[in-house]
Amino acid sequence: MGQYHMVYNLDKEEYFRADMLKLKEQIGTHGSTTALFMLVANSNGRGGGDFEDHELIGRWAGDRIVVQGDYAEVGDSGFIPDRSLNRFKNISNEVWDMVEKGMEGY
Repeated sequence: MGQYHMVYNLDKEEYFRADMLKLKEQIGTHGSTTALFMLVANSNGRGGGDFEDHELIGRWAGDRIVVQGDYAEVGDSGFIPDRSLNRFKNISNEVWDMVEKGMEGY
């Protein structure tokens, strides 16, 4: 089967669901990798090749991020227990809207 991952921001207590791909499948897609780069960018809009402005671009810059699969265990580095996850806000819809708008015409 394989495991699926979510991307968590420990500082803002937000997360987004990765595109329902296995970890290796995330690389090189216009999906989760693009979304994470957009969220953590700290200098968008200052040069050619940057994204059009969007309120989420750079929102996670400088924050602590964990990519956790659904098979994560207590001893894993950065492990977030299930009981703590209810505090996190799901921003998946907003993130995928950001990616869609950012990738228009690309």
